Amino acid sequence: MSGLMRFIHATSRKRYTNLAVLKAQFDSGKPCIIVAWHNRNILGPFGYLAHRPPGRVFSPLASASRDGSLAAAAMDNLGVECIRGSSSRGGAQALREMLRAAKRGHDLGITPDGPRGPKYKVQAGVIAAARLTGAPIIPMTYQARRRKELSSWDAMIVPYPFGQLHYVYGDPIQVPRDADEAECERLRLQVEQALMRIGELAEHFD
Repeated sequence: MSGLMRFIHATSRKRYTNLAVLKAQFDSGKPCIIVAWHNRNILGPFGYLAHRPPGRVFSPLASASRDGSLAAAAMDNLGVECIRGSSSRGGAQALREMLRAAKRGHDLGITPDGPRGPKYKVQAGVIAAARLTGAPIIPMTYQARRRKELSSWDAMIVPYPFGQLHYVYGDPIQVPRDADEAECERLRLQVEQALMRIGELAEHFD
């Protein structure tokens, strides 16, 4: 799987919009939480990995399911060690591991509508992780000009090789440590809207 991911990415022309946001976060030396929709899992990681400076560590969350195991194996082959768990299985342990990783300076990665959906619906877990770690949320997405969309619950996007990819990054969203329930809900909606907005931008290739 990782070999196919590398091949598709390597043979594709890439365009980046608002990449300066990610680079500024790297320059700060502080960890962040990258969020991208579940159906961007195939090439989404390269939106981070292609730009990270030496020494920067990425610790994305992968579900404890069989599909999560396959994703974690692919990420391991890309030099990334996943944190295992989800809102439905092992969530509390995964959150503790994310907190420990953030304290070590690792960047986190979360698919906020995974592992079971609903599609394009941000779950509360990402807000909880941002509030407890103090790390800003950076929305990220990509679109492929030539692609196949699977009949899975998330309509997984499979880019064709030798195509064009457009990666888009959203502005950082900070969740205060003292945010109450109403503020957390407002920020959850803000993350959701930001992901939808950059998704629309990613549809433009020229």
